[in-house]
Amino acid sequence: MAGHEIDERGFLSGPHTTERPRATSTAVYTAYFDAPPGRVFAFCTSREGLEGSMPDGVRVLSWPEQGFAEGETMVLRWRLAGVLPVRWVGVIDSFEDGEHFTDLQLRGMFRYFRHTHSVAPDGTGTAYTDRVEFASLLGPLVDRTVLRFVMDRMFLQRLALMRELVESGR
Repeated sequence: MAGHEIDERGFLSGPHTTERPRATSTAVYTAYFDAPPGRVFAFCTSREGLEGSMPDGVRVLSWPEQGFAEGETMVLRWRLAGVLPVRWVGVIDSFEDGEHFTDLQLRGMFRYFRHTHSVAPDGTGTAYTDRVEFASLLGPLVDRTVLRFVMDRMFLQRLALMRELVESGR
């Protein structure tokens, strides 16, 4: 893992795991950006872009030392409901410069969490897609209902903020 320690823990940070359970849920979110794919991809792989498009309170504790590349890790921290400390440790498990990358949770709140970020030319702009495959410790029924509702809200807000930041040139 590129020399990074992955034992960053918070109250809800769970054990180290990358094993995909039999039952997972998938959510796909796509938005159009009036910007070239290169700008959108550069935004997504920058620390400023990540921090700027995350909900308030999310902090980057460790950023990939060599930039985004397979095997690099990152650590994020936030407080669930403003109180319970959560640390998320992820590894970039696939990376194709200018096209897509995937981060895989090593430690975090989920039993399994794999997030693919993709950009593709679309007319004069870019189609950006988040594909999230996840499983919680609460089971598939909760994943498909309660957690999916929460994730839909979070990712749609994130995409709107990303669009605003990318299109304004920030």
